[in-house]
Amino acid sequence: MNIYAHRGFSGKYPENTILAFKKCLYMDIYGIELDVHRTKDGKIVVIHDEKVDRTFNGHGFVKDFTLRKLKTLNSSFEGYQNNKECKIPTLEEVLILISPTDLILNIELKTDKINYPNIEKDVLELILKYNMKNRVLISSFNSNSLKNFHKLDPSVKTGLLCYLPINNVVNFAKFLGNSYLHPPLVLVNESLIELCHKNLLGVNVYTVNEEDDILHCLKLNVDGIFTNYPDIASNLLHSKQYS
Repeated sequence: MNIYAHRGFSGKYPENTILAFKKCLYMDIYGIELDVHRTKDGKIVVIHDEKVDRTFNGHGFVKDFTLRKLKTLNSSFEGYQNNKECKIPTLEEVLILISPTDLILNIELKTDKINYPNIEKDVLELILKYNMKNRVLISSFNSNSLKNFHKLDPSVKTGLLCYLPINNVVNFAKFLGNSYLHPPLVLVNESLIELCHKNLLGVNVYTVNEEDDILHCLKLNVDGIFTNYPDIASNLLHSKQYS
């Protein structure tokens, strides 16, 4: 079972920051998950929310900030407010960090609430620039974004995110050309996993933080989990493997 650090090592450090990603580089994990939006001046930046308010000392939508203005904001995470590695990073900065490693990068396109025209093209150009095409997984709740990505480059693997039960979700994900389904933990059961695997869909589950839930996913034979605590997940799976 593959372990993805959800927004980096977000259980201990400010999420989606260079620091949170750096803390994963020497862990025994499969990959890192992050989220992207686009700034007013067209830069692809790594942040989860549409607004900066929850995680940084500013107010407003990411799309209304220039990159230069975003970089003036400090993290709201206690103890890391003045840490230079806890600013809002660009996707390019993260690719520079990750590309020399063997880690897989799951890039979630945050297009389910705000439309960023041609963001798929912008992201693909950066992926190609750093020769990461075979080491990325593109995910989104927005099926149109995934369709757009397939039109640009059908060889890049994609995963459909869902957060509510959807009739025929497996068939829908497969119809769109996805390689994975990304359901929340609450929707995961043996029949869903079996159906996905029967249809050659991998299953990566979010967000799995508790030890009992990690072991439950392992028992169900899911392909991967997204966790805020990659250290705990890695140690737990390592101990099960050699116990």
